[in-house]
Amino acid sequence: MSQTTFSDLERNNKTCMYAHLIDSSIMTLFCILQVLSGLQTWGYILIIMILGFAPVIAEFYFWNKSHESAAIKHLVAIGFAVFYSFALFTATNGLVFLFVIPMILIISVYNDVKYSLMVNAGTTIESLIVVIVGSQNGKFGYSGQDNAVIQVVIMIMVGIYSYYTSQTLNLNMTQKIKRAEESQTQSEKLLTNLSELSDHVNQEINSIHQELDKLSTAAQTTQHAMQEVSSGTADATEAVREQGVQTKSIQDKIVVVNDVTQQISENMQHTLDIVTEGSNSMHLLASQVDTSVENSVEAAAKLETLNHYMEEMHSIVELIGGITSQTSLLALNASIEAARAGEAGKGFSVVATEITGMASQTKDATIKITELINNVTSAINEVVTVIQQMIGGINQEKESAQNTADSFSSIHENTLSIQNGIQNLTTSTSELKDANQVISDSVQTLSAISEELTAHAHETLEAESKNTDILDNIASKMQELVTFTQKQF
Repeated sequence: MSQTTFSDLERNNKTCMYAHLIDSSIMTLFCILQVLSGLQTWGYILIIMILGFAPVIAEFYFWNKSHESAAIKHLVAIGFAVFYSFALFTATNGLVFLFVIPMILIISVYNDVKYSLMVNAGTTIESLIVVIVGSQNGKFGYSGQDNAVIQVVIMIMVGIYSYYTSQTLNLNMTQKIKRAEESQTQSEKLLTNLSELSDHVNQEINSIHQELDKLSTAAQTTQHAMQEVSSGTADATEAVREQGVQTKSIQDKIVVVNDVTQQISENMQHTLDIVTEGSNSMHLLASQVDTSVENSVEAAAKLETLNHYMEEMHSIVELIGGITSQTSLLALNASIEAARAGEAGKGFSVVATEITGMASQTKDATIKITELINNVTSAINEVVTVIQQMIGGINQEKESAQNTADSFSSIHENTLSIQNGIQNLTTSTSELKDANQVISDSVQTLSAISEELTAHAHETLEAESKNTDILDNIASKMQELVTFTQKQF
């Protein structure tokens, strides 16, 4: 519900009008009581009513025309002054002067020092006249010197107090106006500062919004890179698993080679024993030669089997080399994607470097295995050649007993050579087994690293997805803040 707002002058006019009406009505009422008591006449009452209510009627007339009419202020002062003066100089009671005091108080609402001073000066002068003239002729309700002095003193005090009241109110009003102006100035300055602050906040928010767009783009790039890294690490893991299977196959082949080599070594020792016995007993030469032939044929067959295994091992080593190259390529791709991801991909760069190192070690071990296989193959070829020579020598022993001693010597030497070859083959096989164990350990390490890299890639991918959602939410909030700020200013 709306409330009517009055201006200061409008409110002052209304207050003084009603106060004038009430004061005049009360004074008229007392005059009527005096008529009823026989102290005054009805003609006197008529004059009192005309002087008392005519100005009030005029005030309401100007009020209807304009609530802020300045005529009301003067009608209150002049109209009541005429009415009060007539009542004061025609009164039979010396207390009539008291009715002017409420009006002196009520006109102070105009906060006009000059206006108040004129009214108070007039009432004080009238009181002096009434006291002086009344003391001489006993009229105007004069009731003694003491009451007369009290009347004059009261009117002087009322005048002085009214004057200082108006002056104090005027000073207070001036100070309030000054404070209001200062407050208005400060408010305007504050509004200016708020407007500038709002513009600055809008600029900063727009700047932050741009940075959020850049960050969101970077997050999307990182997310895409992590997807590629995750895919690459999955391929690397599968390749490492395949390499592990091939390494296990090599290990099985090495065990077979080791068993065959052990068996060949035993056969060579047996052959050497036979050759030694042949030297001591020529009678047993024929049977020993047959045994030597059989052992040599068996050794040749075993060596052919061993040579076949060496060829299979060589194929497996070539496969490991291909897997190693693929692992190095995948590690290089992971390093490139990690570098593209920037700060978020540093951890993956370290893992990719570790994979590259392990792939390099695998490559070195593969080269070493290849060399060992070549050495074993050469030794087998030498053994085969020696056995063939031994078989030839044994056949010659069958043809000529004369050459038995020489043949036994050749067999002995060849057998020692075979034994050395077998020892070399055993050593190479042991080294091959150790190298393959290194490869197996490397494969297991690569597998663990690949799985860990894959897990980290998935975690980073999920984190980047959450970060993207958070950035979108922040951007939305910043846009709402910009809109709110623009609406406020």
